[in-house]
Amino acid sequence: MIIESKHFGYIEIPEEEIIRFPYGLYGFEDIKEYVLLGKVGNDNPFMWLHAVKRPDVCFVVIDPFVFRKDYSPSINEEVLRKLQVEDPSDIRFLSIVVIPQDISKMTANLQGPIVINAKKNIAMQVILDDDKYTTRHYILEEMKKGA
Repeated sequence: MIIESKHFGYIEIPEEEIIRFPYGLYGFEDIKEYVLLGKVGNDNPFMWLHAVKRPDVCFVVIDPFVFRKDYSPSINEEVLRKLQVEDPSDIRFLSIVVIPQDISKMTANLQGPIVINAKKNIAMQVILDDDKYTTRHYILEEMKKGA
């Protein structure tokens, strides 16, 4: 399958890599299919969550464990049921990143992670009922703390 991207041009992706969001993302409830672009490497932990049918919708995301080793979101049974999770090891987390002009102030949303059943490529954004995480965790500061 070929998708069009405002930022990357035309990209060929295997159909099985499409991640389905039955409920969409907050603010983007009408967009149900995304693909993850970019690979996590030592030099670049960022990826792009790109809408399959909307060339203009793309989010920078990061695995929160890259900068916050102690991240431990509590996911309730209803979410696990909706995502058809059979084995907890199939769960993967992503955080949406905001990159301002001063990139040293980039933040990740740890309170509203994207939870993915990596085995079935079904995902949803969840708002955690936990006040230890916020929508703005400063990535570089967190990385320095963890080093």
